[in-house]
Amino acid sequence: MTASTAFEQLCRTLAGTFQNRDQALADPAWYVHLRLWCSPTRLFVEDSVTFLIEQASAAFDQAPYRQRVLRIRNETDQLTAEYYALKNPLAWQGATQAPERLQALQPDDLQTLVNSRLSIQSRAEGNTIRFEARQQPGQYCQFVVNGETKLVELAFDAIATSPDNSIAAAFWMYDKGIDAATHKPTWGALHGPFKLIKTHDDSAQLPDPVSSQSA
Repeated sequence: MTASTAFEQLCRTLAGTFQNRDQALADPAWYVHLRLWCSPTRLFVEDSVTFLIEQASAAFDQAPYRQRVLRIRNETDQLTAEYYALKNPLAWQGATQAPERLQALQPDDLQTLVNSRLSIQSRAEGNTIRFEARQQPGQYCQFVVNGETKLVELAFDAIATSPDNSIAAAFWMYDKGIDAATHKPTWGALHGPFKLIKTHDDSAQLPDPVSSQSA
């Protein structure tokens, strides 16, 4: 698979709505039933495809939370993912489900984050492709809340739909909060990834054509 083909397939895999109902039912002590939206934006279309991500409990009527922006690039045949924070998260709450609001998002609305870039490797897995996004070992994303530095270990897998549709697209989320003093994980995927399965596809909303971004 060429880097440009991998880039296009990864972006198509990410675009949509995901949930982990089966995982939460099987192990409710460790996994909340989450719904996650990964919606394409018009940001940075000159060299990348960028998504606004939000999540919420599927079991309760609550507003989306943990908003972040994910930028996917093909840099000299190396796929990368980079996260940004929103300067005013409340202003964009629910925008993943409101395309007219989402398209108003501008670079000035974003806040860069320290150590937020991940390298992505792709590999064949049976009759599908798995994309693995990882930070460098021992590296943590950093941001400040009320004067206190917070650390997050970032990682995800994106699993493409198989050609025969026997395997659904999925987003496995490994993110963990890290104690700044002990470097031990305190929240998130403490017992393995949240395994979210795509339930709605939004790849038609990607920049047209996606492949033009990977030249």
